[in-house]
Amino acid sequence: MKFQRYFRKIAVWSTLAITFFFMLNRAVDGEYRDILQASIDFLVLCTYAVLIWQFNFWLDTQEPKLKRVFSSSGARLFLQSAISLLVGVLLVVVVEIIVHETIKEEKAPLVFFIFRGILINIILQILFYAVRSVYQIQQVQVTNAQLMEMSAKAQMDLLRQQVNPHFLFNALNTLKTLVKSNNPNAQDFIVQLADVYRYLLQNNQKEKVSLREDLSIARSYASLIHARFEDNFKLEVNLSPEVYETYTPPNTFQLLIENAVKHNIIGAGKALLVEIYSNEGHIIIRNNLQPKRTVEHTTGLGLENIRQRYQLLSNREVKVVKEEKYFEVWLPVLSEK
Repeated sequence: MKFQRYFRKIAVWSTLAITFFFMLNRAVDGEYRDILQASIDFLVLCTYAVLIWQFNFWLDTQEPKLKRVFSSSGARLFLQSAISLLVGVLLVVVVEIIVHETIKEEKAPLVFFIFRGILINIILQILFYAVRSVYQIQQVQVTNAQLMEMSAKAQMDLLRQQVNPHFLFNALNTLKTLVKSNNPNAQDFIVQLADVYRYLLQNNQKEKVSLREDLSIARSYASLIHARFEDNFKLEVNLSPEVYETYTPPNTFQLLIENAVKHNIIGAGKALLVEIYSNEGHIIIRNNLQPKRTVEHTTGLGLENIRQRYQLLSNREVKVVKEEKYFEVWLPVLSEK
C-alpha cells in the first residue's frame, strides 16, 4: 500500500503519456475517422495501462508470501516479472477481443492491436520495476539513516549518564576537603554546588545548550574551585560576542576545568590558570601544564566524553594539543542549534 500511494502520480502520468504517444502516432497517419473512434482508442489504451499497474501493485503486496517460498531475491524478481508480463499480455488480448467483437470497427487486423498492447505492457513493466527498485533503495537508505540516528541518540544518552556520576564524584571530594578543614566558604560552596548540579539535571536530556549558558555555569563551578584554592586558581574568558551565540554539549566547560584541576598541581608558587578564548572557528580551553605524578579518583570519562559528544553532534573532531608548558583543547564551534 505504501508503494501504491508513493507512486500513484507516476502511474497516472505514465498512463497518460503512453496513451497520448500511441494515439499521436495514429493521428499523424490519419487513422482516426472521427472523435468517437479516437475516444474509444483512448479508453482502450488507458484500460491497458490501469489494469497492468493495478495488477503489479497487487502482485507487489504478495511479496511476503513469495519470500516464504523463494529465499533468493533474484528468483522472486524473475517470477514476479514473468507473472506480470504474462498476465499483462492476457489482459491485452482479452480487452482487444472484447472491443473488436462489440464496438470497434478497424481496418487494421486484430493482431496489430494485440502487438501494440503487448508493447505497452512491456514498457509499463520496465517502468514499474525500475521505479520499485528506486523506491526500495530509498526505503533502505531511510531505514539506515533512522538506525544511525537511533544509535547516535543511544550513545548520546549513555554519555550524558556518564557525566552525572563523574561530576558528583569530584564535587563531593572537594566538599569533603572543605568540611574537614573547617573552611568558612563551605556553606557558600554547598549553595553554588546545588546551582551547578541543578543546571546539570535540567539540561541532562539536551544534546546542545547555549554556549553563553554553559559558560555561565562554568564560571560558577570555577568559583567553587577558587573557594578551595583561593588565588592559586584563576579562570580567564576572552571570547568574541558572536561566539556566545553558538552552542555546545551541556557541561563541556565545567568538565574541562575539572579535568585541568584534577591533573595539575595547584598550590603556592604553582598557580593554575585556565583560559577560554576563540581562534580559527574553534573555542580553545588552555591551562598551564604542571602535571601531578599520580591522579587520584580519575574515571577517565571527562575528555573522552567531550570528544565523543562533539563527534556525534557535528562529525568534527576535538583537537588536543599538549606542549611543554601548556595543555589545550580545541572545540569546534557549533553554530546551529
